[in-house]
Amino acid sequence: MIRNQHERQQSRMAALPADLKYENRRKVLEAFRYGQECTVADISALTGISRLTVMRAIQFFMQQGVLGSMGLGESSNMGGKKPERFALADERRLLCIALWPQRTQLSLYSIAGQPLGESYFATDLRRPIKDVFDELAKDVNCFLAEHELSCEGLYGVALSTAGTVDYETGTLRYSAHSPEWGENIPIRSYLARIVGDAPVLLVENAGKMAGRAVLLKDHMPEQKRIVTMFTAWGISACMLENGRILSGPQALIGEVGHITVDITDQERCGCGRTGCLERLVSLERLKKLLAENPAQAGSPLAEVGGRLDFAALFAAAEAGDLRAQELTDYLARCYSYALHNLAVTYNPDLVVFQGSVGHAGGYFDQQLKEYMRTFRYYPQGIPFEVGYDQSDLFSLNASGGWYMLNEHYFQSVTLYQEEDESNS
Repeated sequence: MIRNQHERQQSRMAALPADLKYENRRKVLEAFRYGQECTVADISALTGISRLTVMRAIQFFMQQGVLGSMGLGESSNMGGKKPERFALADERRLLCIALWPQRTQLSLYSIAGQPLGESYFATDLRRPIKDVFDELAKDVNCFLAEHELSCEGLYGVALSTAGTVDYETGTLRYSAHSPEWGENIPIRSYLARIVGDAPVLLVENAGKMAGRAVLLKDHMPEQKRIVTMFTAWGISACMLENGRILSGPQALIGEVGHITVDITDQERCGCGRTGCLERLVSLERLKKLLAENPAQAGSPLAEVGGRLDFAALFAAAEAGDLRAQELTDYLARCYSYALHNLAVTYNPDLVVFQGSVGHAGGYFDQQLKEYMRTFRYYPQGIPFEVGYDQSDLFSLNASGGWYMLNEHYFQSVTLYQEEDESNS
């Protein structure tokens, strides 16, 4: 896994000054990126850089407090002097915040990705933004205190939330889940009021942050065009090409929940339009359909009634319940329209469902592919693979947030320069 991730990052790192010394330092430090302990020989073999150059780079990073000695390792089968092992020594922490409808979660990591703690609490985003962030400030301060940490001990904070987010400016363009906030809200500035300006502050859409977690999968070839489908209180996508996230000037790329699926549907979406995928596949819509045509006595759906959730629906469909299969078929048809639109505009190699539909079973998958096959431009079935990730969405979000901050840390040009050079 480590080697795959190392090779993956080598191709994605931002270009440093055209100086072999900096390039060698970057390659050396990359070897420690995910918390592994390495000897000079390990890194030389991995990078092809001479042992002398590797040792000089390690000494440079030790002087900066970035790397530290972990003592002597085991000698080789041939005997001889035991090699010294090194590892990341920067003890600053990474804080990932999921500020989502109904629940907020805080997750703490080391720079290398070791989980150090998490906490969550109920929240309501349909309040004035000042109230939401005042509450968040109390919870963040309490959480950091529990871990004997101050804001000065943070390298960075990554916050995800609902709505369209401009990653470059840290601005929330608009969220249908908190319309009271208005438009173009400087979320990063609100975050800075809590943790200060010293840590790196990154803000992202929830679907795109959770989607980044797919880059940590060992089997995920970077060259693929990948779409992750975030399915929860809203529907959005993270669209990746060559390991990079697509966004666009208005941060609208990936807002697939607002693809028009049914122009005759009358329910108005929070975006202001009708016929949106997000409304047609919502749990509220499924409950309405079930109320209009109830399941027969003895059906699992007859027992859950108004307490229907996706897990119960998919389980009943897998068990052969006819009403559950009808509703699952309806979901598959709606999603097939959206994926068809993605296929003819983005042409992905892989689509991965996360969240609620990540738990869909074989019946949903079968029906989805049947609907996709009706398009004759697909010469061999459907034009992409379909995957289902059953991981908890909050865990995916935290992993994606850590990935963003970790990537930022290792891409910082000043990390590889002498102090006098970075100040010049």
